[in-house]
Amino acid sequence: MAKPVKPVPEIVRAADALETEMARLESIARAARKARLDSEKNIARAAGELNEAVAMPARLAERLQALGAAMAAMQERQQAALAPLTAFAAELQQRMVRLGQHTEAFVALGRTAGEASAQLASGPGDAAARAAAEARLQEIADGARALFEAARDDDFPEIAREADVLKQRMAALRRRLGQH
Repeated sequence: MAKPVKPVPEIVRAADALETEMARLESIARAARKARLDSEKNIARAAGELNEAVAMPARLAERLQALGAAMAAMQERQQAALAPLTAFAAELQQRMVRLGQHTEAFVALGRTAGEASAQLASGPGDAAARAAAEARLQEIADGARALFEAARDDDFPEIAREADVLKQRMAALRRRLGQH
């Protein structure tokens, strides 16, 4: 299937028209340098080309104005395309900051959970140590639940999922601790 013909942009048409006029002027200038003014026919041809060349500055000015207008329209298109990108960049920056905050909170919870798990692995200890460990696991689970809710509300499903998994692990550790 043939591709649809893409319309030629105004700036290309304006530049092409200007280039065509300029090439014609240069052609007339080259011909004038080579013209032999030795017959009535050659003199008449040279006079006609000279008359055409005299009219060309006005046509070139029109073509330059059209190109300038096309360039101004191109600049307006550029601004119209950049405006939403500026807003998107601000939103992206805010999202990056918020993601960083959630990630830092998750890393801190993970570090605390690792320390608590290491303490539990070293032995359950006495009733007071178990009660302290259980309280610490509850704090971690509460922090993970809060992070889960905040990440979910901020539409960061991966962090929300990881926080929920951490919360479930802490609950499982508390249950195992309660069994001893």
